[in-house]
Amino acid sequence: MHGDRADRADAILEIDLAGIAANWRLLARRVEPARCAAVVKADAYGLGALRVSAALAAAGCRLFFVATLDEGIALRDRLSSCCEIAVLNGPMPDTVEEFVAHRLVPVLNEPGQIAAWAAACHRHDALSAMLQVDTGMARLGLTPREFAALETVEPSRHENIRWRALLSHLACAD
Repeated sequence: MHGDRADRADAILEIDLAGIAANWRLLARRVEPARCAAVVKADAYGLGALRVSAALAAAGCRLFFVATLDEGIALRDRLSSCCEIAVLNGPMPDTVEEFVAHRLVPVLNEPGQIAAWAAACHRHDALSAMLQVDTGMARLGLTPREFAALETVEPSRHENIRWRALLSHLACAD
């Protein structure tokens, strides 16, 4: 046997939290006056979501994206209440009240999620949400037809939703 397990590894990943924070600050300055967010889904892509998010929050990041409700809850337990946490997959059936309880912002991806969130908004007054439109990636988001149909819905059905952002995952960087 040769030494410890690190000696047998093909590679060792060293995570430079100060470097991650410096990169975020650089990007945040470049996109001003827009806000720069951090996507920390899938355990910050394997880097450790709690440690990476803490470093980014200390650097000034106030908007974080995760993929699932459980990721959002775990992050909410560690981040200051001044940080906004958005859940890209939106609320699954019967999870709306957990979003409210943990102060998570859903990214609404389909008409059923919008209806469920609008109903929650009538129970809890105004609540924040983001809306995702599918622009060709074919993963998450309203279809163009579903997005256009929002105009025909009674405005009063959505009046208590505080829309924070409209977003899409572009299918092509060009």
